[in-house]
This record gives sequence, C-alpha cells and structure tokens, in this order.
Amino acid sequence: MQWGQFLDHDLTLTPTFTRSDGTAFHCCSQEQTGFDVAPPHPECSPIAIPRGDKKFDPLGRAEVTCMNFIRSIFGKQLNGNTPTQRHHVNSLTHWIDASNVYGSDEATAQRLRDPNGNGRMKVSFNGDRQMLPLKPNCCNAPIPTGGTCTAICFDAGDGRVNEQPLLTLMHTIWVREHNRIVDNLHIVAPFQTPEFYYQQARRIVIAEMQHIIYNEYLPVMIGPERAAQVTSGEFPYSPYFDPAIGTEFSTAAFRMGHSQLRSFIRLFDKSGQHSKDSYTLSDSFDEPFRMHQPNFMDDALRGLLQVPAMAVDNCMADDITSQLFKPKGQTLGLDLISLNIQRGRDHGLVSYFWMSHFLNSNYGLATSPNQFDHLLPKMPVEVVSALRSVYSHPYDIDLFIGGVVETPLPNAALGPTFAGLFALQFLNLRRADRFFYTSNIGQPYALTSNQLAEIEKVSLAKIICDNSDGSITRIQPKAFRVPDDLLNKPVPCSSLAGIDFAKFLPL
Repeated sequence: MQWGQFLDHDLTLTPTFTRSDGTAFHCCSQEQTGFDVAPPHPECSPIAIPRGDKKFDPLGRAEVTCMNFIRSIFGKQLNGNTPTQRHHVNSLTHWIDASNVYGSDEATAQRLRDPNGNGRMKVSFNGDRQMLPLKPNCCNAPIPTGGTCTAICFDAGDGRVNEQPLLTLMHTIWVREHNRIVDNLHIVAPFQTPEFYYQQARRIVIAEMQHIIYNEYLPVMIGPERAAQVTSGEFPYSPYFDPAIGTEFSTAAFRMGHSQLRSFIRLFDKSGQHSKDSYTLSDSFDEPFRMHQPNFMDDALRGLLQVPAMAVDNCMADDITSQLFKPKGQTLGLDLISLNIQRGRDHGLVSYFWMSHFLNSNYGLATSPNQFDHLLPKMPVEVVSALRSVYSHPYDIDLFIGGVVETPLPNAALGPTFAGLFALQFLNLRRADRFFYTSNIGQPYALTSNQLAEIEKVSLAKIICDNSDGSITRIQPKAFRVPDDLLNKPVPCSSLAGIDFAKFLPL
C-alpha cells in the first residue's frame, strides 16, 4: 500500500479549481461538510448527504447536507480555445522519474538541492539522523509569539509529502538514498563537479525505482505472468507510444490502494515487540512530526514489512470512509470512497461495464456483464447483491467500484479489470520512455550493460537496509511479501546484493 501511494505521487496530481488568489473555496458551509453554499461556485459539485446517514447524520437531524467537492481543472486546446469536452491536466511529469523526490519542474529541483552539498539533496538533522528539509512556512500555521514553529512540515518533490507519516517515511528513505549514492560516487570518481554527482545519482535513483516497480511491485499487484508480459523484450521502446497517465488509471484503477489501508498502524521495536507508539490512521493525517520520534522510522518500517496490507475488496477502513482529514478535536472528516466515485464522474470515466468490454475486446479478458448475475464469476455473491441494491443496471456501475470489488486473479492483488489497466499503463510508461533503465543499452545517454547489471541487483529490501536508522539488520528479501520461514525468510542485511559503484565506471 505505502509503495503504491508513493509511486502515485510520482505520476499524478490533478489540481482542482481555486479562487483567483489560489485559496480554496467551499462548496459546503464548512471546509469538509455542512450545508450547500448559495449561490454555488460554478465548479462546485458537492456530494449530497442524505438525512439519517449512518455516519454523517445518525440522529436524522439533517445537521449536514453536503460534502465538499471541487471539480478538477481542465486544459485548453493548443489554440487557446476551451474544448467541448473537458480534458483534465496532470501537474506532474507523467514519467516514472522520481519527481516525488526531485520535483516536476526546475525551480523545485533547485530548491531541494543542497547548494553546498557537492551534488547532495538538502536535509535537516534530528541528532545525527538525516531528515527531509523543513518547510520555511511553519506548515501553513500561524507563527506563534516568539517566532518558533510548533507545526513542523517537510519539503519534498511532491507537495503531499506530509499527508501521513508513512508517506513522509518513504520520501525520507529516497532522499537518503540519493545522498548515499553521491557519497559513493565521490569515492569511485573523485574531483567531479556538483552537477555531475547530482545528475548521476538522480539517474541511478530513477533506475532503481523503475527496477523495483517492474520486478517487485507489479508481479505482486497483477501477477507474475502478466508482469512478465509488461516487461517482455518483445515490446521495446517506441516513439509512437503515449506516456500520458490515463484518467481511467489515475482516477479509478490506481485508487485501489485505498482498499489496502489499515485503520491501525502497527509498529514493532527492534526486539520484535509491539511498540507503544502504534497509532490509528485517522489520528495521523498531516502529522509528520512523528518522524522526529527517535525510534519511529525503523519501528514503522518493521510494521510495514511484517503487517500485510488489506485485500483489495469492498471493505474500507472507517478512517477513510468517515474520518479522512478530520479536523482536530472532531470525529468526522471526509469519505474518500464517495470522493473517488464523484471524481470519476467529474472526469467522465466510462462505466465498469464499458471498460470491462474494452479490455475483453482488445486483451481477451472475461466476458463483459449485461446482467447482474453475469458478475458472479468475477465477484462474491454478497457483493453482487449489494451492487444490485444501489445500481439499476450493471451498465451503471462506476469504474472504481466495479474494479475494486472483483475477485483477484491468481497470485495477484487485483482483479482482471484493474490488472488490465495496470498492465496497459505500465507498458506504455516503459515503451514510451527512451530513458527507461532497460532501453537502448550502450547508447550515449543510456546505461551500459555493466551498469544495468548493477541496477538489476537492487531490491527494495536493500534500499530499506541501506537507509534505515540502523536498527534494521535483518529483512525478508521480497519486501512486498510478508516474512515466511519457507518462502521469504529474513536474512542479514549484509547478505543482500547491492550496487558495486566501481563497476559503474566510466560514468
């Protein structure tokens, strides 16, 4: 789950409309829920909360009637005209290029570099621990008397870095990895320019991420056979492929991770015991300060490595169905699943039926349903019954809902529709990228065969070992799978293969 969120923030960010001064407007009387604002902003599309809703109006008093929802910004045609149909923009680079670490524009990239670091990224320090650089704006909170920030936020290549502590943790690991690579390059290739070290380390970080995504993450999500097709040499780089992130992927399929979330974030100390610092997800939104707790990082990593993600299905944690970004001291926030459905309609997504039909027509997946009973081979009977109770016809099922409730494929986390969308998206991202780490080996701008062999040693387990706070000394080799004494037995970190930077020469 946590890798999925981190990766998503490398690929997609669809901005929503704001006031002319850049501040958010309310579609409801309060920031999250309340009563409809009149007259409504033209880009409002608030979600109606029915009287007697079990979560938001349990006493039936109609104390709230809507949930805030602002529509996505759309792009204009190249000639400046407004299109007849909205095409939503992505404010990030579409490529798998570690823009969540380095930023999606030159100004962000420069801001995050240490001007005196000889190629390193900026960091702050907590004792001798490298942390992300601190934001200068007091986390958007008022600076108290005396001028000392009590709200501590971090800066990173993606602005959502502070959404929840485990995401902040992933950002921290990869900034540390960049600086670790720079330190090694100084040893094997001394007396180069800061720009040389920065760009070479950035290039290696991107290759490492790509390798982990295609060789570790995708096999778990869509199954090893389909992942092997996505990475197959039969489909080389082509300048005619479109690298853009499809809205069906970003607005529906890749939101499957919301089903993987757990309410209780379990931490384990170095002795393997449950940590008293474990916490609930709903109490950790926008609270990155946990990263400053002395043992948080490694204890949280042990939790991520040992506790399995929830299955992708119709069961969602209360922390996101009624408490998402809840204000301090309150019990209710937003409902992420309702927001997903509404965002899909805002973006004009095709229904689950039509996407299933498209994949069936083009990629040989299961027959598309035209009756609710036709869904039974793909979904549990109780799920089909629930769908029948809220949709008048299978053609009406929202893409996110239909995809997330499908029974997973063998040895995969996803069902056929979302697995198909994953396969298409990551195939396009690889084939359209002439700088992809396995493309054009030996060409002037590409990796050499020796360098590729070193990148292929990399694993997420090794990255975690190299960049933790030092108390993780054993780890399962397959970090996306829970430890297993037979199939995925933890081994000493020192036994895991890593890059031999001497073999990266000449750079």
